[in-house]
Amino acid sequence: MIAPTPAAPVTAPAAPAPPPIAPITTREDLIDALGRAAEIEHAIMCQYLYAAFSLDFMAVGLPAPDSETVRGFAMGLLLIARQEMEHLGLVTNLLVAVGAPPNFDRPNLPLPPFYYQLDLPLALLPFGDEFLELAIHLERPCDQPAPHPPHAYFTSVAAIYERLRDGLVTLGSPGAPTAATLFLGGAAPQLDNAAFGAGPGQIWYDITLFAVTDLATALAAIDVIRVQGEGATPQLLAAPMQASVLAGVRVDTTSHYARVLAMREQWKALAPASRAAALRPVPANPMSYVHGDVDPDATCCRFLDPQAVALASLGVRTYELVLLMLARIYGASDATPDDREMYRVIAFFPLMTTVVRPVGEMLVKVPAGDGVHSAAFTFELDGPIRAYPERTSFHLQLGERLDGLARGFAALAQTPSVPPRVAFVAKNVAYIRDRVLAYAAAHP
Repeated sequence: MIAPTPAAPVTAPAAPAPPPIAPITTREDLIDALGRAAEIEHAIMCQYLYAAFSLDFMAVGLPAPDSETVRGFAMGLLLIARQEMEHLGLVTNLLVAVGAPPNFDRPNLPLPPFYYQLDLPLALLPFGDEFLELAIHLERPCDQPAPHPPHAYFTSVAAIYERLRDGLVTLGSPGAPTAATLFLGGAAPQLDNAAFGAGPGQIWYDITLFAVTDLATALAAIDVIRVQGEGATPQLLAAPMQASVLAGVRVDTTSHYARVLAMREQWKALAPASRAAALRPVPANPMSYVHGDVDPDATCCRFLDPQAVALASLGVRTYELVLLMLARIYGASDATPDDREMYRVIAFFPLMTTVVRPVGEMLVKVPAGDGVHSAAFTFELDGPIRAYPERTSFHLQLGERLDGLARGFAALAQTPSVPPRVAFVAKNVAYIRDRVLAYAAAHP
């Protein structure tokens, strides 16, 4: 009997290589790219804030000189986070200027590999070697001279803005079919430094915001983001549209890239005992509950302590409310100038400084419940950040949300062993609620 011939093994065909990222040639391409850039800036801002919250420059056992070094890390990270917020504001101005709505939404962190076609992870990491290496790679300059070969993935944030700049030039230069209509939303409400009381050329908390109305201001916005992030190049500083639009504005030549490189060297120079003392036991990628949009293969820390879950949930609901108000500030809607001023004042100072930041500072002193880590601010988003179109409905919901937060903080303050500051935060939120309700009653 003849033995049957064994079947040849079936080999699955190799997955095709991803195509190179195409240049921006339509308004649709531009809006999609700007929307992704907004989400990336939002995520990076959260990364820097998280790293800053993980540092304890008042730690027992930290020598005085090292304490000052660690304090410098925290202040530097907060400065970069503010400028990442500025970058989000400038990208939002660009979105509105080309006729799109603002985008303050984003997925929860950590993201799966190659999300946004970015060949770098986006995750919430405590300060240290891993965070510093990630930050350096995110902020690094493009190392390819223009014109550079197309790639399947972005290798830095600078490459994303290089593509955006090329797209703006393609669509907005004289002679392009879209040149006359590209900035059809340029007159819609945007945020600039004047909204915060700063005059032309003044810097507000290390932030430079200006409206985008034409190609010159659009390219200036891209240049500011790249100068502050990756650092200025001689070609970039010599760009004529930047010099004309930003005349008198001081652009900080100490870029994020240079700052993070310096932090890495200072961090390496610290003694191991000082490095250990300076870090709070915060986990990588904290969350108060499981999310379906995070990287399933990433190491995350789900809070098990009920107080940590409650405080983190109240913190991120407040953070979400800040984003909802920002979405109402930008673009065409029925919001009046007085409405927008109310949203701006409430979002940036009472909510961010007297609620969100104190919650972040308190969470690192609450156990996560796993016996190893403390809790931390999670920057979770429960749902999409919508731009509500109708003021009466929005003001009603704003009052309801603030009332729910005030009640939630007040109830948490009554539980044993919570930080005493929770009661003060509850009073702050109740005060903000009353201000919003009074405004809505006086401006029907």
